[in-house]
Amino acid sequence: MNSATLLGLAGIGGTLLGTLVGAVGTLGSARISSRGQVDLEERKARRQVYSACSTALAVRRDTAKALAQSFREDDFDIEAARTRLEALHSQAHTVTQAVGAVVVEGPDFPAHRAESAAEHLEAWVGRLRSWVADVAGGRSREQLVASQLRFCLEDESLTGEAIDSFVQACRKVLHPGEDGPPRRRGRLRRLRRLGR
Repeated sequence: MNSATLLGLAGIGGTLLGTLVGAVGTLGSARISSRGQVDLEERKARRQVYSACSTALAVRRDTAKALAQSFREDDFDIEAARTRLEALHSQAHTVTQAVGAVVVEGPDFPAHRAESAAEHLEAWVGRLRSWVADVAGGRSREQLVASQLRFCLEDESLTGEAIDSFVQACRKVLHPGEDGPPRRRGRLRRLRRLGR
């Protein structure tokens, strides 16, 4: 073989090697990009599930808070209280579905927090349900509030803290490097004042 043939073969070999290296690089880049796309889609799905759950919890909490507040007002209306109680009942299904979606989506950390928030909220709603039944049955609203308000405020506080804890767990999953906002201590101080 003469030098021109060897040079041509070396050029062809170099071209093939360059093409092979380029193809491997492109495939590796596509694989990394594909993995990044899957991670991005997973984060988007989790964000939607977490958002739906925190919204459902917040809506039900706000309805419970409005019902609890109505017991302390002078112009308390039992029919309005029953209407709010019906709203709380219909919101229970939405909360259950949203918490279930978080449990399925995972991981365990926010799932347990979502379940805890729903349980605290349900305990509070149960107390309010009992209050509505007691007042509808003839018990004095003023006496009920005087004897039970502390427990209702404690339920409200525990529910708020459980929802905040769920939101923080979601933020840790969605933004692992972020510390998150400082915890609110106002509810804890109010509870301590009530205990004195």
